[in-house]
Amino acid sequence: MRTTVREGRRIAWETVGSGPPLVLLHGSFGDRGTWRSGGHADALAGERRLVLIDAIGHGGSDAPLDASAYRVERQVDDIVAVLDAEGIGRTAFWGASMGGTIGFHLLARHPERLTCLIAGGAHPGEAGAEPAEVERVAALCREKGAEPFVEAAERQSTVPGWMRDAMLAIDPDVLAAQTVGLSQRDGVAAAVAAAGVPVLLLAGDRDDRLPEIRRTAEAVPGASLAELPGCGHLDAFLRLDLTLPVVRPFLRRYASGAPLSGGDRFRG
Repeated sequence: MRTTVREGRRIAWETVGSGPPLVLLHGSFGDRGTWRSGGHADALAGERRLVLIDAIGHGGSDAPLDASAYRVERQVDDIVAVLDAEGIGRTAFWGASMGGTIGFHLLARHPERLTCLIAGGAHPGEAGAEPAEVERVAALCREKGAEPFVEAAERQSTVPGWMRDAMLAIDPDVLAAQTVGLSQRDGVAAAVAAAGVPVLLLAGDRDDRLPEIRRTAEAVPGASLAELPGCGHLDAFLRLDLTLPVVRPFLRRYASGAPLSGGDRFRG
């Protein structure tokens, strides 16, 4: 594990494999280890230089209780700091759920740093949610931690024990601070659409976010959407049998910086 300190906050990451770089950023639950437990690291390390990052509040990174530490623009800067520490100018990026949201904001603010973006169960969205709803969810996090989210995931997907443990491991107060901080963001859909960077969206056809993800696929020139049949939100991360056959050819085509050609959408 390596660390870098930005604005007094420690951000942890590790690298594995060799080849064109690929950043892997986990969702709201878990840490960089979920990419190992899920099989992604073993599947891709022979083809890519994987950069597995712990978002602030997770794994080996610091876990402040100040909600402002989790604002998406600060988390984007954390990713850039890791890239700079690794000497990576441009990289492919695969983000799961929250990681995908951060990826869209990274694309909007620093399109020159990405060769392509894969976002699982995520979309760039509009500005943050209504304050009353955010505080309701944050209060639920403080009271019950991740348990309600685990229960919701299990109603849609088969959640393996290691993933359940990873979801439940987050501190309830950290989860609440993250919920508030991430809600305080600007909409970046227009900037994503103008970036000219290849985008692949992964989404279960039972994911509540699918309508917004579909709209993103239509709005972003050249963006492609792989809808996973019979799958919920978490399956965009868990179901490697469905995602890797799409992700691998997408990375082969775009991870080294190949441009979109003729406005055609990627077909895996």
